[in-house]
Amino acid sequence: MGFHTDAIARGKEKEDLARKLGAHVYIDSIAQDPAEALHKMGGANAILATASSGKSMGPLVGGLARRGKLIVVGVSDEPIEVSLMQLLLGTKSIVAEVAGTPIDKEDTLRFSALQGVRPMLERMPLEKAPIAYARMIRNEARFRMVLTM
Repeated sequence: MGFHTDAIARGKEKEDLARKLGAHVYIDSIAQDPAEALHKMGGANAILATASSGKSMGPLVGGLARRGKLIVVGVSDEPIEVSLMQLLLGTKSIVAEVAGTPIDKEDTLRFSALQGVRPMLERMPLEKAPIAYARMIRNEARFRMVLTM
């Protein structure tokens, strides 16, 4: 879509996949402070927070550019802790979006068809369904498990 995309995740082992999915820069949050890394690059206009951890989202505000937005789509019971001064001094904001509505799905499918986006999935024969299910439950599936006949 023409954006410069930086991916933030924990661990060096996720870098290859992030780059394969289109990231221009990979920030390993274990090896460095993501907000500081973003700030050194001029700050992010938008950060899409997909993590299910409020604790990991708050510190990202420091990586936003002036008038930048932290867009929260990850679900967490934890509060997002942020200093009001961080928001005021840079005219930054935090917004939350409900993702996955029927119109979102329709828009996503239309965009995918237009751009030739194909799903990444793992196929497994039906007789190995318990193994596929166990991989999914352990969060080891990349990204969808599909049973074949």
